[in-house]
Amino acid sequence: MADRAALVIAVETFFEAGPAVPYAASDCAEVYRLLPSAGYNPQKCVLLAGTRTTKAVIEWQLKRLPKLIDPADSLLVLVVTRGFCHKKRGYLLCADTIGTEPGETALPVSETALPVSDLLANLHKTGCREITVLLDVDAHTAAGEKTPRGLDADELRSLFASSPVCVGLLSCEPGSRSYESVTLRRGIWRHHLIEALSGKARSALSRDGTLTATALHDYLSEAVPRTLRRTYDPPCEQSPLLLGEPGREFVIADLSARPGAGQELLDPGRLRRVVFRGETTGRVKELAGFRKTHSLPERANDWARRYVNRIAAADIRADLDRTVEKIREAFGYRRKDLEVSAERHGLGYIRTPDFEYSVAVTLREDEPVEVIWRREVGRLSGLDIVHSDGFHAVFGHNFDQLVFEFSTSLDVSDFIDQIEDDPPEGVKLLISGASEQAKLVLAGFDGHIHVTAQGVTIYGPPGQPASLLGQFLAFLRKFSGSDRAKVFPAL
Repeated sequence: MADRAALVIAVETFFEAGPAVPYAASDCAEVYRLLPSAGYNPQKCVLLAGTRTTKAVIEWQLKRLPKLIDPADSLLVLVVTRGFCHKKRGYLLCADTIGTEPGETALPVSETALPVSDLLANLHKTGCREITVLLDVDAHTAAGEKTPRGLDADELRSLFASSPVCVGLLSCEPGSRSYESVTLRRGIWRHHLIEALSGKARSALSRDGTLTATALHDYLSEAVPRTLRRTYDPPCEQSPLLLGEPGREFVIADLSARPGAGQELLDPGRLRRVVFRGETTGRVKELAGFRKTHSLPERANDWARRYVNRIAAADIRADLDRTVEKIREAFGYRRKDLEVSAERHGLGYIRTPDFEYSVAVTLREDEPVEVIWRREVGRLSGLDIVHSDGFHAVFGHNFDQLVFEFSTSLDVSDFIDQIEDDPPEGVKLLISGASEQAKLVLAGFDGHIHVTAQGVTIYGPPGQPASLLGQFLAFLRKFSGSDRAKVFPAL
């Protein structure tokens, strides 16, 4: 197995040279976290972020890099920052790069910014046979300028073309913008890079589970424009680049033995919690704390959410009081067996020796004059309690969902591929256009199963929690060959 090393540099904020690069530090931290599972030696992986991204620190790290990683076979370098060119040379902004004042004709580049040519020269000194440089460098706009100035395209092509051991992947054309997504809370190019390094981009992997520079570039070139179209209206343009012919087949990651490969959909290691759930809607003005002098929310903002939490407090307490009496009567619990709390923030709960009941009231995001009542039962001591007369008497009418929430995200595309490669009998599969969620319909059941990266939800007729459980057991038989899967201890 190849001995792989990595250097990750995230310059998110600058003392004065320019605006911050959104999500640079968190994205690079996630890349750094994934490196060991992608075949990298953790003792030879370095992350520079925050106060460690001044020019002096970066240059010091580059000078000591050959000794630190020797004898590595390959080196991966990711740099996220802003950049500019001056006299046909490209420069990378460091945290302490000095800015310019309006009217100044040149940037003070020689002392406080890192030349791209110096970066590559130092990387060559490591002696690695394969060096992959990932540059997510947004164009820099100096004070008083209207047009951003990015890296020099001709210089970059010349630098990578002249190197037999170095390949470059750029997030965008030099001088262009590298976009971010508020929804994803990541840079878009970096988001898809993280997907590839985590093994979620199955189309980019070879049969042996390796990821090459060419395959990564092809995946990013397809995925980045697709996400841009969904994120911006009108769509924006961002074109990733691949530079350096000799290095196109460099192996960037070996994901054949990554942790979690082959993990079952409902493996206990992935599950965070399992609950029965029911949701109903109501009107804000019907809450006990609403007064005629109050104004109804016009939009779902923080003020409106806090307002609903406050005026719903009496309704939550009343719900808990009614449910406590039903539970005591149905299950025979004594007072000291129960823990009841009407918490702030629109939430209350009842804890018993065998389960936990919770009730929450939240503002409806798309219709702020309405609220959503969510009732859940989880932390079940066993499956038998679901079939008991007491459970049906207290909760039988409340639930139409059985929810399995994940603590680690599911690769929905991978799950879909597994089903399509070996379709179970009596299962109909419906998928979203982006393969971000899947809907499964089982023959003979009045309901469906919804699979997302965050969890699995079984939907069925309201008032039949045992039927939801039965549908889940059928689901397990279809996909694991057993109705007593390992998942049950998570209940």
